Amino acid sequence: MKLSNLKSKEFRPTQLWMCLLVMVVLAMNACTTLQSLGSAEDLDAAQAESELSGDLLYELLVGEFAGNAGDMALAVESYDRAALITNDARVAARATYIAVYSEQYEKALDLLKRWETLDPTDADIARMYATTYLKLGQPVSAATYIQSILDGVEDNGHEKALAVKRLLAKESNVEDGLIVLDTLNTSGPENQHMLILQARYAAQLEKFDDALILLDRVLEIDPKQADVHIIKAQILAAQGKQEQAMALVALVLLEQPENDHLRLQYARMLVEQRQFHQAKAQFNLLLKNDPQNADILLSMGLLDIETGELDEAAKHLKHLVEIGQKEDISNYYLGRIAQNREEHKIAISYYLKVKSGDYLFDSKLRIAGLFARLGKVDEGLRQLEVLAEKQTSWSHRVRVYLAQGEILASKQRYAEALEMYSRALQQKPDDADLLYARALIAEKVDRIDITEADLLKLLSAQPENANALNALGYTLADRTERLEEARDYIKRAAELVPDDPAILDSLGWVSYRLGNMQDALKWLGMAFEKLEDAEIAAHYGEVLWKTNRKAEAEKVWNIGLENNAEHPVLLETMKRLKD
Repeated sequence: MKLSNLKSKEFRPTQLWMCLLVMVVLAMNACTTLQSLGSAEDLDAAQAESELSGDLLYELLVGEFAGNAGDMALAVESYDRAALITNDARVAARATYIAVYSEQYEKALDLLKRWETLDPTDADIARMYATTYLKLGQPVSAATYIQSILDGVEDNGHEKALAVKRLLAKESNVEDGLIVLDTLNTSGPENQHMLILQARYAAQLEKFDDALILLDRVLEIDPKQADVHIIKAQILAAQGKQEQAMALVALVLLEQPENDHLRLQYARMLVEQRQFHQAKAQFNLLLKNDPQNADILLSMGLLDIETGELDEAAKHLKHLVEIGQKEDISNYYLGRIAQNREEHKIAISYYLKVKSGDYLFDSKLRIAGLFARLGKVDEGLRQLEVLAEKQTSWSHRVRVYLAQGEILASKQRYAEALEMYSRALQQKPDDADLLYARALIAEKVDRIDITEADLLKLLSAQPENANALNALGYTLADRTERLEEARDYIKRAAELVPDDPAILDSLGWVSYRLGNMQDALKWLGMAFEKLEDAEIAAHYGEVLWKTNRKAEAEKVWNIGLENNAEHPVLLETMKRLKD
């Protein structure tokens, strides 16, 4: 640490302080010259003063140079001595600041006493006492000085609370901050802002009942404070009392229907509770009052996507682009809408308009994937290779590798995908996502040894990874005769995620391979009910077929074909059983 790097206003800039030292030198020289014209006694006194000032100057210079060199211990020692040499309160003040900056808080207290002795009227002393005691973890002592500062301020309470908030945020932890606030005098209507601050601190420490009591005290003073009702609702929600929180805000909103801030908070709460249609109704009311509000337009667009009203979503997002607001995120979601409709070229045109921000990277991934969907597989892969080279974040690079693997797998270029994942794993052999992806692709080229090794390696690091357990169990059930072992892995996965359709499918498939047809039908039926996936349809249909329920099997297969007419497992199953 160097004094020249200090940002706090409590420290005088080093350059100015050095100028002051130069002025001291010049003043000393001037005094010496003048004293030479006086009596011998005066000369002796001047020489003594000069020697004393010389000691002071030496300590100040050593302190400054030590601080700038990063030797804070020496800086504090020198300024401590300087503060004892002179009766100048400015030196004691600077010594205090340096001690606090150097985290020598006990020394800072000693220097504060010296500073207070020299200039008891300096208002900064109380603030520095408060800061130092907070740093020492003595919040009650700090509160004494904070209270003395507040008592000397003529204010309606808001500025006082703001000052305390800033001090506590900068100098203390939440626990000590709450002790300070509990110690301060918060009686009287002028202190309602302090009560709100106190409630917020209590809520951060999950002392929700205490926080609610404090907020009720504020509402007794002024029951129409919408912000206080919002805070109260947030605390109720944090307690798991969502319905009570929603009812509170709705009631206050009935009393204050013109309060758009309150309505916005209510709309957000509805979104958090996934009550999307009700939230849209509130956002529509807000939009009527402020038709060009970008945040509301975006919220409406995203809610429309969530509720499947894509035309309405596109309308709001296009409006944002037209008015030049939130263009990147709007173009991104317009691309998502077009992609959902399989309008691939239109989707690419929107993704290309995303120029920066959080959605740029994902847009580039999607562009590459869409090129592959349009038959330009090599172009898509080339774009991903370029994108991977530019990534400094490993997590982003992994996402590119996974996108490459997905494109290659979609074109049944499994050997290339396996080689690509192997190269990627050379960079980071323990990456869980890459191990899992390579394990799945290795099975496609009959490298069950790689599949098993990668999944076991992943499970050694993440023994409760349900996806890895399920993948290993299913592979053993489908491609080996180690059926009991396979069932154990799948059961472990099911214990972790009981309702996952992929895991239910695996339970059904291993039951079928073990000859337990009734269990197989039960698990596969549950899986297909949850997700009408083509591979689940293949498995479920096969068991139905084998139990002479061929009409039902045909029906299940047809549903699977509607969802994916080219799924290789489904097509192979139907051909094998029907031929």
